[in-house]
Amino acid sequence: RIWLEKKEHSVEGHTAVCTLRFNNTIIWGPSSCHHNTTQLRDALYQVDPRFTLEIWEKPKTIQGHTYSISVMAGNRLYLDHLSTHANMIGLYQAI
Repeated sequence: RIWLEKKEHSVEGHTAVCTLRFNNTIIWGPSSCHHNTTQLRDALYQVDPRFTLEIWEKPKTIQGHTYSISVMAGNRLYLDHLSTHANMIGLYQAI
């Protein structure tokens, strides 16, 4: 299970781009993201290794974060309220 929740606006720098694959097929992205998106990548892979979130560096830009994203499987919470932005709605929908 993956979900998004609205949160208080914060401004954070994006230093990466990410693309979500399922069984090696791109299902979302590429999209701007930030350094802590590696936590989302790791959580998705632990829940289902068919998901791979590829992340690569880009020049820093500033975006506003208005959401948090969480990942759970069974009774285990793999990611709890990671600060993120509205473009992760597309990733959520892809999953």
